[in-house]
Amino acid sequence: MKAIKRRLILWDIDGTLLSTDGIAANAMRTALRKLIGPNVHIERTSYAGKTDWQIIRESLPSLDAAIVHERLHEFIELYTAELNAQREALIARSTVFTGVVEALQALTEYGCQAPLTGNVVAAARIKLECTGLLPWLDLEAGAYGDDHFDRLALPLIATVRASSRYRYNFLPADVVIIGDTPRDIACGKNFGARTVAVATGPFTMTELAWHHPDALLPDLSDTPTVLKAVLGV
Repeated sequence: MKAIKRRLILWDIDGTLLSTDGIAANAMRTALRKLIGPNVHIERTSYAGKTDWQIIRESLPSLDAAIVHERLHEFIELYTAELNAQREALIARSTVFTGVVEALQALTEYGCQAPLTGNVVAAARIKLECTGLLPWLDLEAGAYGDDHFDRLALPLIATVRASSRYRYNFLPADVVIIGDTPRDIACGKNFGARTVAVATGPFTMTELAWHHPDALLPDLSDTPTVLKAVLGV
């Protein structure tokens, strides 16, 4: 049985912890094309803060949502195969942002840490493996883009999983969500969690401030400041 830590710290991945230098986005587009063939139009859409499931829906507007759901497992297999084929490139070209490892290490004393990400779980695992971050995050306590198409649903999923895994009933007030987009802030606020926004993704400090996170950081480089932001002290 794992030791109880009465705080659940949920991390976004892309734009918050790391960048894959466009490799993952290209792999997703390749997988989509293999899934639907050469003749179906793929709409260009912003990926920031969205679940992979939502991205597929928006990329394939001509397909009914039910069909997208039915074929999600096919996409995941294709996408995972593309990412695995690009492992050497992911290892060589991915970037772990400054201060990330130090922040993850420091926060192990204060809570359970897991992903809350739009990535499907298989993609999350590959990205974290290729950047050496997997040991810091408990995948089985997280929530992912193949759990639900709506990111707002993910905090509850992660909290239920973590509560079962750690045999402790995490309440929304025990949860901290860290991310780089307005959607990360929104899903945390909707759930009643503490929200920490970090401007290492596509949104500026000013743009993130409009959404009123509980704490706002330019990056994760200052570990004491990160701890204060996450812990609310």
